Amino acid sequence: MAAQPVSIAIQPDKSDGSDIDAKHDNLQSEVVVDESRFASNPFADPKIAEHYREIYERAQYESRHVFDPELEWTRAEEKKLVRKLDWHVCLWACIMFFALQVDRGNLSQAVSDNMLDQLGLDTNSYNNGNTIFRVSFLLAELPSQLISKKLGPDRWIPMQMTLWSVVAAAQAGLKGKSSFYACRSLLGILEGGFIPDLVLWLSYFYTSPELPLRLSFFWAATNITDIVTSLLAFALLHLDGVHGLAGWRWLFLIEGIITLSVGVAAFFLMPASAVQTKTWFRPNGWFTDREVGIVVNRVLRDDPSKGDMHNRMAITPRRLWDALLDYDMWPV
Repeated sequence: MAAQPVSIAIQPDKSDGSDIDAKHDNLQSEVVVDESRFASNPFADPKIAEHYREIYERAQYESRHVFDPELEWTRAEEKKLVRKLDWHVCLWACIMFFALQVDRGNLSQAVSDNMLDQLGLDTNSYNNGNTIFRVSFLLAELPSQLISKKLGPDRWIPMQMTLWSVVAAAQAGLKGKSSFYACRSLLGILEGGFIPDLVLWLSYFYTSPELPLRLSFFWAATNITDIVTSLLAFALLHLDGVHGLAGWRWLFLIEGIITLSVGVAAFFLMPASAVQTKTWFRPNGWFTDREVGIVVNRVLRDDPSKGDMHNRMAITPRRLWDALLDYDMWPV
């Protein structure tokens, strides 16, 4: 393919809430490159590469030391690496999503038993409880995401799961309307933001074209969860009367413990990034040094802005305000 002139405009980064140095504000270069190469590697122009290298250094991006504009790899290498990512990252994300659906769906199964009668609740109370859960869930979305960005999704998601599983299991001790409403509210608060937090974690490993397919696995997992939990509920509700507990109480208790086990495991199975998979219980990590470089650089070439914050950097009020004013995001 013949080389064609390409005009590149670099937008200023505002990772610290203020404009970057003036010399970068209007950086623009006229370069002659192979269009196909530039399409796959926006850092082919040394000026652009240097511009983003400064951004990554200033942001203390956790993977900046493996940023390599000249790194090349074969399609076969990338395909093999994506399969490895699916095994270690996507599969575990689906398991965690499965755990979320377990605790979100077991109320309807408990009601199919005699839960409402034993607690002195009617249909209106049940519907009010569901409304309280949904409102709490929605209100917790933004705060949860802000916490996740500050602590890192690899820390916050396991904490979320552990906390909500304790509340879910505690529903085995419900006494009446007040405790029912309180548990529904707590579950909504603790589960709110889980899905976008999980998507944030996935974005550290996958490119934009790859994410939709992985997210579709989530929704497929929902149907699988419905089948598995229905069969499990059938067995657990038959424990009615064992040790003096109603079947629906066993349902909440055991399914809460299942989610708790997934939450605890998540502390060990969710690395902060591709460059942080090595730890005391996993000394060899998930990837070789070359694979780490490929994971990081292909994500950055897909979206260079993913390196303008590190994975423990909180969203500043300025960034939050700019996001709220971005009318292109309102339909989303």
